[in-house]
Amino acid sequence: MDRAVWKKIHEHARRDYPAECCGIVAEASDGALRVHPCENIQDRLHARNPEEHPRTSKNAYRMDDLEVHRIFSATEKEGGRVVAFYHSHIDCGAYFSEEDRQAAMFMDQPAFPNVVYLVVSVVEGDVRGAAGFAWDERTRTFAEAALEGYDPSTQ
Repeated sequence: MDRAVWKKIHEHARRDYPAECCGIVAEASDGALRVHPCENIQDRLHARNPEEHPRTSKNAYRMDDLEVHRIFSATEKEGGRVVAFYHSHIDCGAYFSEEDRQAAMFMDQPAFPNVVYLVVSVVEGDVRGAAGFAWDERTRTFAEAALEGYDPSTQ
């Protein structure tokens, strides 16, 4: 991913702080990358049913399924593909939490095995770093992936 993509993700993370941001990165048929910021609906889920959704947007995210479907459909219709999901962690490091892992799985399999999961650390409103995680079929887990093109100065 290039500097412009990271800049958009970082801007989204800072703008949504102290809530976790979330979104999708898609690659067009010509190779151009597009960032799709999504709404974090976690607070609405929590307000509706705090027992089923005990976390708030400060420590969890959830994208609206219809919004995700719309982005996937439009991307595929144009001959592109989704390459990454991203979200931020608030006032802590960029790591793949157990909740992140569970959200990325469906029936004990990765829901999107060819998609990278990007996590951005935002501490006191400032981006402090990022990490990427990809499905490793050999170990059957999400392993940290190299972030080609990541430049911390885009923070």
